[in-house]
Amino acid sequence: MDLEALPAAWSNGQWIWLDLQRNRYKGGEVMRDADLQALQALATVKLQTVAGNEKPLVPPLGVLAHYIRSAWIARKARYLPIADQLALLQSAQIKYKTFGDTATFAWLYQHMRNLRIRRPLCLEDSVCCALFLLRYVEAPSFCIGVKQPPFMAHAWVQVGDVLVNDVKAVVETYSEIVRLDL
Repeated sequence: MDLEALPAAWSNGQWIWLDLQRNRYKGGEVMRDADLQALQALATVKLQTVAGNEKPLVPPLGVLAHYIRSAWIARKARYLPIADQLALLQSAQIKYKTFGDTATFAWLYQHMRNLRIRRPLCLEDSVCCALFLLRYVEAPSFCIGVKQPPFMAHAWVQVGDVLVNDVKAVVETYSEIVRLDL
């Protein structure tokens, strides 16, 4: 396996690679070089969270229908390899795009997501969020990050510096290994 061809992230003095075809992460050797450790500080994601709105929300029927469709597609794709989920996001075709305010649609997504009985894990939630936002927001980014020890991986969606389906305190602890700008 050629590690140089795989997405990589620096976390706590160690490189981590993501083999997209096999859905596996591979940890590298511990490196103590000061320059390499400085890369970790540069890779830390610093994002702002979207402020919630206090008024009651009734989403428009078309927005709600698009959310339900996005959630259904993400649920069906959750058992696919990560490479296939990334390909699904890249090939997503949205027929009617109506771009709007990022904060409004991030808030709408968070609200509708909280109405679900079972909260999906981060990868399924992020695929759903990216599919939902593709219709309403320009250039959402689907991200996967890693950290260790202990080894953990996490997925989230952001638009510019706005986090849509996560909080800054969580995302800052991960080193980004994959970023898919949609």
